[in-house]
Amino acid sequence: MALKINVIVREDEKSLNVSKSLCELALQKGFLIDEVNPDFVFSVGGDGTFLKAVHRYLTKVKHIKFVGIHTGSLGFFADFRPEDINNLLDNIIKEELNTNAYRLVKAEITQNNKKRNFYAVNEVRIENVHHTLVLDVYLNDEHLEMYRGNGVLVATQLGSTGYNKSIGGAVINRNLELLEYTKIAPIANSAFRPLVNPLIIGEKDVLVFNGKNANTYFGYDAFTKKLSDIPFSVKVSLSNKKITIVHRQNRPYSRILNESFLGGKHDI
Repeated sequence: MALKINVIVREDEKSLNVSKSLCELALQKGFLIDEVNPDFVFSVGGDGTFLKAVHRYLTKVKHIKFVGIHTGSLGFFADFRPEDINNLLDNIIKEELNTNAYRLVKAEITQNNKKRNFYAVNEVRIENVHHTLVLDVYLNDEHLEMYRGNGVLVATQLGSTGYNKSIGGAVINRNLELLEYTKIAPIANSAFRPLVNPLIIGEKDVLVFNGKNANTYFGYDAFTKKLSDIPFSVKVSLSNKKITIVHRQNRPYSRILNESFLGGKHDI
């Protein structure tokens, strides 16, 4: 049976041209284009395009492998270059792939006795830029702290190098199944003393954030939703839902970090 692919592409000229070439070559090699139930989803662009691809197929990730092709600066998800496409398609046919599965972070939002579930690759956030956000924070049903500030973020190991890193969070090796709780502009003085340092928790741990601030927003990856102006509870944990990513054979995580943050050459 022919393998089925689909391509999610960033809307710039270079990415569109690469996407067109990818589809033409895939068809020549016997692949089928299937937007509904693909076996492989290619993202052509950058990490933002990759995240868009995952969220589009969130209900079907169990049966899909995601492949990132970068057409700009290197990313953490977009491992491959346009010139790799021919060999990459051949390796897919031969089933010679370097893949890894990663658990998503899950947030269960409860308001007015109604629950909604959201999933993210990088992180989930609770933010309020209008006035001080106040949250009662629980870890595994035990009260941890009362938080005051602009917001909080819980990142996966994959997301630890994104927004999390920019606000002082630790970088976590992508092979570890952990979550990291980091604060966004916390208030810390003699009157209010939160745990300012990022907190890394295990795969079975659960964080709960209870609040009631108006104008509060919930974020998951590149998406945001305004919470109703009534009390809310956000329960955050590692999900059993996983995404499978195809990685380059010769691009270990240490090289990705070096290229992205330490000035290493983009020689992949």
